[in-house]
Amino acid sequence: FAGQMQQRPAPKGGGMFKRAWFEVVRAAPSKFVKVVRYWDRAATEDKPGKDPDYTVGVKMGKDIDGIHYVLDVCRMRASSLKVQHAIRNAATQDGFLCKIGLEQDPGQAGKSEVEYLIRQLAGFNAKAYLVQHNKTTRASPLSAQAEAGNIKLLEGHWNEDFLKELETFPLGDHDDQVDAASGSFNMINEAGINYEGLTKL
Repeated sequence: FAGQMQQRPAPKGGGMFKRAWFEVVRAAPSKFVKVVRYWDRAATEDKPGKDPDYTVGVKMGKDIDGIHYVLDVCRMRASSLKVQHAIRNAATQDGFLCKIGLEQDPGQAGKSEVEYLIRQLAGFNAKAYLVQHNKTTRASPLSAQAEAGNIKLLEGHWNEDFLKELETFPLGDHDDQVDAASGSFNMINEAGINYEGLTKL
């Protein structure tokens, strides 16, 4: 109904994600049990008349009470070389305690590309993640925690574009920010993590 009668790709307020679920805060905690940045890569340049996918890196922190904070969203349309430089620059700015997740496309080419990126990030804690489920399945844990009020956004210029994309997922024109946010959330909560000590920003 929202798409056909109201010319919106999702119900007002959001479908799988609702805007009201996300509190925007002016300051984040000074310490986290873990901080990660997960990259969903496109390596596509912006061209007139085209609407290609974005490369997106979402930085997320989890505090001692289990509240997740989206701390930053890096979003661009750029060549493969410029994307590599952006990922490296973000790593140096985020610091060595921020773990890096790199989404790996299926096939040998995707494996070779992500292995090259990890070599370029020598000295940082970078890991490849092979996509194994569809987008909505990967986003479901993030959606559930957002509905429970456990996902907050640090105030920033990226907030509005981020929320707009969440609202229209999975029917919107783009889902790169959702993919990167889901990747960050799933990475920060993966099994086997030892939450000893706190990470200072």
